[in-house]
Amino acid sequence: MSSAAKAIALAGALVGITTVCGAAAADTVRLDIQSAWPLTMPASGTNAEFLGEQLNAASGGAFRVKVYSAGKLVPPLQIFDAVQQGTLDAGYTSPLYVAGRFPAVQLFGGVPFGPDAITYTGWLYDGGGREIWSDIYEKQGVVTIPCGLMDSESGGWYNFRIESIDDFKGKKLRFAGLAGEVLAKHGASVVLLSGGDIYPSLEKGIIDGTELSMPAIDETLGLEDVAKYYYLPGWHQPAAMNELIINKRKWDEMDDSAHALIEDMCLATNMRSIISTVVSNAEAVSKFEEKGTEIMTFPPAVLDVLEATTADVMAEQAESDPDFKRVWDSLQAYRDQAAPWADRRSN
Repeated sequence: MSSAAKAIALAGALVGITTVCGAAAADTVRLDIQSAWPLTMPASGTNAEFLGEQLNAASGGAFRVKVYSAGKLVPPLQIFDAVQQGTLDAGYTSPLYVAGRFPAVQLFGGVPFGPDAITYTGWLYDGGGREIWSDIYEKQGVVTIPCGLMDSESGGWYNFRIESIDDFKGKKLRFAGLAGEVLAKHGASVVLLSGGDIYPSLEKGIIDGTELSMPAIDETLGLEDVAKYYYLPGWHQPAAMNELIINKRKWDEMDDSAHALIEDMCLATNMRSIISTVVSNAEAVSKFEEKGTEIMTFPPAVLDVLEATTADVMAEQAESDPDFKRVWDSLQAYRDQAAPWADRRSN
């Protein structure tokens, strides 16, 4: 076990000490969790497995958690529905996957030209973001817990060069959430595909480009074999948060100590997630270069247009959806409050 892994395990154990005694005294909680990603996938997938292991280990037998890989019980994009209906206890997924139904929750899955991981997490836990997120989901009979802090994503894989904003016109792109709406305003045809469909879609020319995640995750799909250009960094998601969602009736059956243990283990998962790919991201980029991938950056003029379009999309969404406006106003207020430090810290 690496020193980082030991530190994470110790942190999880220490956090769990406050809740184990109460949880152990309660009835055993059986929890089936399906991940939206393969359990072998760095960060996103391995986070789900880590969470299950920590809940089982720290609860002293009060939890019996079984974690399933993507697609084992339901298709990845149907996890929310299954949890909502109670056919699945819990899911480990991204709020971006229900953006079409609940536009406001896109802001919890990643914000184009948004804050970095530290400021983003500060808003969620200390700036009111988490409370709004929970309120939106509770109305749907689902409990959500931030559970998997993600660092900046790559800008994506493309089989065309991006030299001007017009290069997006007529291209078929796999993008999720608000960034997809931004690109659609510049003539792109945007589709949402699960991870397993991306490689064959690029290989067959069904799509011309895709975003997925950070380099360590992108590497697991072998996208360097079917795309020529890799753009860094990603404008569309400087930070993101995955989520553990639990059926509300299932949640209400648990006692407070079980709730606290789940919350604590998700905090440990956030720490594990953000530090687990620092080196592997660097190694992945080097491997892509060795295999002939052209590592590119977006031209400043393109980024300027995308940022301006993002502002338009945010304004449109806020005008049409009160929940979106509530989330967006909260995030903007927190960023303004944090700016005197956050802006200097990142320079």
